[in-house]
Amino acid sequence: MESYQEIDELLVHITDELNQIRKMTIGHITMDKIKAEKAWNDLMNISKNISEEWKGRSALEEIQSQREKEW
Repeated sequence: MESYQEIDELLVHITDELNQIRKMTIGHITMDKIKAEKAWNDLMNISKNISEEWKGRSALEEIQSQREKEW
């Protein structure tokens, strides 16, 4: 049977491992959030450019034509 000291050492080791895993997870969550925010900002910027350059029907006109089955 293991002594209390050995059990305590194992628990300390397990706790250290869990803390390392937690730090890695938090790092990934933070990176994912940063990537998501950048992707959203990029989408908003390009959406403005597309809207300025658009030569076709407006979105409203397109939706109305689809409802009226003009295709």
